[in-house]
Amino acid sequence: MTIKHRILLSAILLAAVTTAAAAHKAKGGNVFHAVVAQDGTGDYLTVQAAIDAAPEGRTEPWRIYIKEGIYQEHVDIPESKPYLSLIGEGRQRTQISCDRLCGGPNGMLVDEGATVTAGAANLYFEGINFVNSYGHEQKDGPQALALYTKGDRVVLNRCGLLSFQDTWLTPYGRPNQRNYAVDCFIEGAVDFIYGQGNIFFDHDTLYITRKTSGYIVAPNHHPDTEWGYVFRDNVITAPGDAIETQVYLGRPWHGQPKVAFINTKAEVTIYESGWRNHMGGLPVLFAEYGTTDWQGHPLDLSKRCSRYWVQNDQRDTVWCTSKAVITADEAALYTVDNVLSGTDQWQPRQVMTACDAPVVGTVGRYLTWQPVAGAVGYVVTVNGRDKKFTSDCRFAYNNKKSYRVQSVSRWGALSE
Repeated sequence: MTIKHRILLSAILLAAVTTAAAAHKAKGGNVFHAVVAQDGTGDYLTVQAAIDAAPEGRTEPWRIYIKEGIYQEHVDIPESKPYLSLIGEGRQRTQISCDRLCGGPNGMLVDEGATVTAGAANLYFEGINFVNSYGHEQKDGPQALALYTKGDRVVLNRCGLLSFQDTWLTPYGRPNQRNYAVDCFIEGAVDFIYGQGNIFFDHDTLYITRKTSGYIVAPNHHPDTEWGYVFRDNVITAPGDAIETQVYLGRPWHGQPKVAFINTKAEVTIYESGWRNHMGGLPVLFAEYGTTDWQGHPLDLSKRCSRYWVQNDQRDTVWCTSKAVITADEAALYTVDNVLSGTDQWQPRQVMTACDAPVVGTVGRYLTWQPVAGAVGYVVTVNGRDKKFTSDCRFAYNNKKSYRVQSVSRWGALSE
């Protein structure tokens, strides 16, 4: 190939990239960098295609909007692509689903087997269901992961994680990686939240799908982990008459687990001991404060397990004592800021905080509103489903249709 041909080929490729970028921009405007839609109205038909096209090494959010649909695919977010925001239309409407197994004779490695493997740091997920359809539908093992978050500073807001065994594997390998799950719905029965890291569960619903002998957590914390798993103001419930479901809060998978349940509302029946006293680790803290029943009456925590054992390599039994109940002063230390800020002063609530909702009026043939502070643009929903994106503060309307306008934050969070 001559130099002239190389220059011509480079020009053709550059034109193709520029044309693709222009077409891409036309879908989400300046509001979302990419739109995923199964009906062809977006930039990509699959979530993975949108992630593959996202740039590497971002230091500012790259916003991906995922329209309503069940996206049946395994999704991998590589470590090289931080600062991705995946925004769905609500966890009942936008779903990423796969049926791969990580246990049994055909089990895969967790990176390949989880429905979504999120390898990067600084990720934001909103309004999406992550489903392992095998665990969710069969209500049986083996391991069937819905989500594996590997990176630091990950936020899940109003998301669902649905499976049966090993639903969510939290960051593994570095002791103080941080994830924040707020207003999420987490379904499972056996060790369905497991792994490592400082993970804060805030006003989540833990949904138990086995009548007896279920386990919520199975941590494997590194000795240098500062806080571990922190559950604050959560609800534990189950299908049917929830009180008929009996569950353990957890068991020590390996290492030196740390778990605190604070102000938990238990609509289910928690076993008297609270925890199983043996698996493969010796907990530093398996404790509660302020647990109540479904009516808000305090539970008796006096018989909670505080002695745990494990057999070492020489088959000797090793015991430890772990505090089962913490005081009000100790519980007060378990705040989002204390648990998650770290040395870099990370503020996860700033990631998920939406801008104000636009106040919409009409002028002639247009819906109009004042610019919303902090908004990068707006989503206009027409007749409840059709999504339009605009950076303007007006939108042509037809009085025979219904409209809803939401502002979009820098991270992609949607307003009321």
